[in-house]
Parts: sequence; structure tokens; C-alpha cells
Amino acid sequence: MSAIVFALCSIGAANAQLEKGSVLVGGSIGDIRFGLGSGSYFSLNLTPRVGYFVQDNLAFGAKVNAGFTGQRGGNTTFSYGVNAFGRYYLGNKEVEIGPKEGHFFGEVGVGLGGVQGAPVGFNVNFGPGYAYFLNEHVALEALALYNGQFGQGSVNGLSLNVGLQIYLPVSKLEARAKSLKK
Repeated sequence: MSAIVFALCSIGAANAQLEKGSVLVGGSIGDIRFGLGSGSYFSLNLTPRVGYFVQDNLAFGAKVNAGFTGQRGGNTTFSYGVNAFGRYYLGNKEVEIGPKEGHFFGEVGVGLGGVQGAPVGFNVNFGPGYAYFLNEHVALEALALYNGQFGQGSVNGLSLNVGLQIYLPVSKLEARAKSLKK
């Protein structure tokens, strides 16, 4: 537990693990809304993701979206989605804005999703993001996405997501797995 706290709290020079063969694991929370008054509501979306860097700065993976909206008076809705995504990270040589520990990226996702009680539809999402590396492997992220749901009950909108991602080179994962087998 103390190792996790240390990893999350240490801020140092980031040698971002954006190289070919690295794994991205984490998630984000977004679209948090609170309504006030007689029509009050609460809304929240969680999006865990896992990806693999097929080349330096380019990752492909999968993400799952689970959303909840609760309204005063007992009305609740659940939303869901499964997407394939791609991310491209800009290096500090390409964009010299912000601290050296950060990287801008773009994300594009396509998949299936829906809302409770409605048929599943096709969805697409895309937008810019920023990853600030707290240390060599852990980054805080902000991601603004356009979300489009197409089919019966089409829904389009924008969401702001914040999250935590862990970047690990496969070589370190393999070495750790071998040490555990002994």
C-alpha cells in the first residue's frame, strides 16, 4: 500500500513509457453532473481502459463505459458501451507547451453502446487529452470527448473526463511474472 501512495505522490522527471511494447491500464471518471431544486439529478460515467503500444506514441486498446443517472422521484437510467480506441501522443519535441512531464494526445473510439430500455446503437467518440506524468509510470489525465450515439434514440454531446493511467513496459511485466513463478 505504501508503494502505491509513494507512486501516486512522487513528482519527478518523467521518462514516459510511450514506447512500442508498453501497456496502458487505467480509467477515467467523467460527465459528473448535479442538478439542484425540484428536478435534481446526479450523473456519473466510469470508463476503465487497457491498451498496447504498437509503436512509439501510438496505442490501441479497448474501453468499457458504464453510466448512471438518478433523478429525484426514483427515475434512474443506466448507459453502457464497449469501444475499441486508438491514441496518439505528441512528444515534447512536437509540442513545446507545458511541463516536460506532460504529453498531449488525441483519442478516437468506435463501438457499441446504449441506454437501458433502448436498442444497442453504434457510437463514436474523439477528442484531445493531456497526460501529466507523476512519475515514470503513473499519469493523471484530462480528456475532452465528443460522444455520438447513432441509431434509435441518438444522443450527441461533449464530456470532460479525468483519470489515472498506469504505463508499464512489457519487459518489466515479464520479468515480474518470472520472479513470481520462482
